[in-house]
Amino acid sequence: MVKEFEHHIAWTDAMKYRLGYAGIIGYQRKNVDGLAHILWVIDPNFGCEQDAEMSAERMLDQISEITSFGRVIYADGVML
Repeated sequence: MVKEFEHHIAWTDAMKYRLGYAGIIGYQRKNVDGLAHILWVIDPNFGCEQDAEMSAERMLDQISEITSFGRVIYADGVML
């Protein structure tokens, strides 16, 4: 899944993590020099890659904004 914000673009993926999988939300500024940042979605019950990425997609759906300073804001107002 890919989601565009005013200053950033974000995407989801999954990767092997310990005995299972972790979902990943990556995001970076739209300019060429933007560094990628990663949010991990970790759950001990992700037994397959598809479950992990689906969880990351649900979390990305809840992100309402990534500010020009890279702060992630969720729909409920929580800011990272």
